Amino acid sequence: MNDIVYCYFNNLLFTKFILMDKDNSFSNMTNSSYPVLGYRFKITFNGIGNNESYPFQSVSMISLSNKSVLISNGGDNTREYKLPTINKYKDVKLVRGLMTNNVSLLKWFENLGIDYDGRLKTVIVVIELMNTDENNELKTIEKWSLYDCFPTSFVLGEFNSQKSEIVLETITLAYSKYERESAVG
Repeated sequence: MNDIVYCYFNNLLFTKFILMDKDNSFSNMTNSSYPVLGYRFKITFNGIGNNESYPFQSVSMISLSNKSVLISNGGDNTREYKLPTINKYKDVKLVRGLMTNNVSLLKWFENLGIDYDGRLKTVIVVIELMNTDENNELKTIEKWSLYDCFPTSFVLGEFNSQKSEIVLETITLAYSKYERESAVG
């Protein structure tokens, strides 16, 4: 017996097929149009330390936009058309609990990317969105590579003796462009 379960997410219809196997057990076969969950990700800073992944609580504002310029059509005064201008990328905000074991990364954050010799050190930041496969192993499903990154802001969170909370650090990174890779079809 096969059933189809319909569910809605932000007014979009998604289907989930529930199949009964020959041994009367159920296996789930999900439609690839389900939204991706954003709580499993890793961030790597290529060019700092050992290019290892670091834990972060959140990543926000990977953003691309451009404006358009209005062009009049020669001798035709009845219409105008628009052309895109240069792409603009908003700064990315990273939030994590204060870590004391990543000295080279922490110094890069606190010095806002300025190296010991006074030069700006830019790196490639790779953000990988992860999900589990059918064997319950983590696999990368989307990857964003942010190029020419450097910190523009470093904020250390509040110390409060009235609360037992993790001290958060918020890092804002500027970047010149990003490339997105999809590991799914």
